[in-house]
Amino acid sequence: MDFLKKNMQKTEVQNENDGKIREVENGWMNAKKAIEDAIFELGKSYFEANKDNAASEFAEKIETIKNKNREEYMWHQYRLSLDGQRLCDSCNSIITSDSAFCNRCGAAVAPIDFSDILGTTTEKNNQSEASSEQVIYCHNCGKKLVEGVIFCDSCGTKLE
Repeated sequence: MDFLKKNMQKTEVQNENDGKIREVENGWMNAKKAIEDAIFELGKSYFEANKDNAASEFAEKIETIKNKNREEYMWHQYRLSLDGQRLCDSCNSIITSDSAFCNRCGAAVAPIDFSDILGTTTEKNNQSEASSEQVIYCHNCGKKLVEGVIFCDSCGTKLE
């Protein structure tokens, strides 16, 4: 019986320690995550403050980040283009990939060449607009548009 009592006490202590161990590990992991987040924010702040500073001691790394940001932008735009969409460079609204003007802010929109990321020449992706949205027409050029747009994405006319 003494043997059972000794093992039961160890199990109770072990179970009590398991909870403490989990609590300590969670605290430790949360502290590590907070440090990583703070370092990331510091790096992001440094990058923003020095992205145009060619004399920075980290100019090479800053240039790498700028290039990767451009690459990420291109991949994001390419992904949207597969659905017939793109981001407006001016207001970040999602517009149709064949738009000449943003239908939210009216900014002119230049076509995007994806050959840098794809290694080939790309053609425009002219997929049909989502059928769940009501269609309206521009009173200036007659282009078919989705309801709720402020500017025609073909001629740039402000819609009433």
